[in-house]
Amino acid sequence: MDRRSDRVIRWLLPTLGALLVVAAYVFTLFLRGGSLFAGDGDPGRHIRVGSYILEHRAIPHVDVFSHTMRGQHFIPFEWLSEVLAAAAHAIAGLAGVAVLTAALFAATVGVVYVAIRRSGVPAPIAFAFGFLTLILTAIHLHPRPHMFTTALLAVFSLVLLEVRRGAPRRWLLALPVLMAAWVNLHGGFLVGFILLGAFASDAVVRWTRDRQSAESRTMSLLLLATLAACLLVSLANPAGWRVWPHAIGYLRLTWLIDFTQEYKSPDFHNTLVKIFLLSLLLGTGVLGLVRSRIDPLGLGLWLLFMAFALHSVRNVPLFAVVCMPWLASWTCQALRERPDGRGMRFWNWAVGVQRADTLVVGWPVALLALLLLTRVAVAPGWKDEFAFAPDVFPVAAVAELQSSNFVPPGPVYNEFRWGGYLLYAWPEVPVFIDGQTDFYGEKLTQEYRGIRFIEPGWRLRLRERNVAWVMVPPTAPLAGALALLDDWDLRYSDSTAVVWVRKN
Repeated sequence: MDRRSDRVIRWLLPTLGALLVVAAYVFTLFLRGGSLFAGDGDPGRHIRVGSYILEHRAIPHVDVFSHTMRGQHFIPFEWLSEVLAAAAHAIAGLAGVAVLTAALFAATVGVVYVAIRRSGVPAPIAFAFGFLTLILTAIHLHPRPHMFTTALLAVFSLVLLEVRRGAPRRWLLALPVLMAAWVNLHGGFLVGFILLGAFASDAVVRWTRDRQSAESRTMSLLLLATLAACLLVSLANPAGWRVWPHAIGYLRLTWLIDFTQEYKSPDFHNTLVKIFLLSLLLGTGVLGLVRSRIDPLGLGLWLLFMAFALHSVRNVPLFAVVCMPWLASWTCQALRERPDGRGMRFWNWAVGVQRADTLVVGWPVALLALLLLTRVAVAPGWKDEFAFAPDVFPVAAVAELQSSNFVPPGPVYNEFRWGGYLLYAWPEVPVFIDGQTDFYGEKLTQEYRGIRFIEPGWRLRLRERNVAWVMVPPTAPLAGALALLDDWDLRYSDSTAVVWVRKN
């Protein structure tokens, strides 16, 4: 009876890794919850584009969503993630999109935890660094295609680390397959090439140092072949080779990058970003304490992805998924090398906890918990929590105009971050602009800004675009300027949005 009870307990208790995955899932669905859709309107655009693809069974190569760029060619480099978002939305509305986001977030944290454990880090220490990964990845947690990049980068990192440590080399075959999907999911596929290039460069350097090593030669050739295969399959997308200059070219548009909030450097006044700063300080301290030789590859990746993260806050999650396994390993190295013996005592405690953790099965219970959490999230009682925030987006304005059978008298000028929401909530109305700045470009974005802030020539630009009505926040300078003109009527007003219509 006691043995049977022990077996039942072992199956019921989740491992530390399973707890971490469930925590990431809960955090996304029930702690972030509705705020997932309070940041920007881009999720609305992605759902709209994906719905268009599913409805027409074709990937659009020209713009059909705006009146300013209508008919212009664009690169559909996120079409697959948009289809998945639209499918999730068709099943459970915005709650379905939130579940997809939570699954990607939890999978990312879980893969990083596995990478940390496979680095020889005991379970409790791996849990701590896995939880740190959860926090850092949450800095840029939004229901948008970049979540696929974060998850796939974590998988790439795990596979490359495992093969470098002696895992079967056939694992590398998975990378071109993943890249074939990645290039159709998000433009961040470039970072996969950066990571793979770093591992290949490290292998080549090791080979040049030891020309007699057949192992180093084979590894170098395999990684270079994998890099070439990934490059080849990256052409398997609707735009072909053009996806490369498009993805790289955007990085040179400095005005647009400065205009976009998430491309700015981290704001260390933010609580989550302060934890990123602490992780950098921890890494600096640990590297100073390690007495044995530091792996040059790990140090190089730490410096490279730290530079990426310091340059743009949206790169902090990429830093976390690549660098946390290295930081956890260095921390354990520093603990074991402490001369006073305290580090070894802590290490022995962690190993003891790990032995207990390995006796637990628990994954069926964790899986059941994830299924139950999903059921709760899409149930009517909680489902309504996932909605675009009415104090951020013109939810009431759109509802009022639609219910009053308002017929748009012509093209609209809309607030930049509302564009995606309008495409989602009012798909019949082509927008002036939305968050896809890589498509609209610097010229139109500057034109939008000039009109909003009533810079010289703003009235002429509205007439040149045949703008017949305007939807902006009441605090926008444009709203105040239109109130002073006789040829504009106020059609709707609340604390979030005002709608002005040009008189005939």
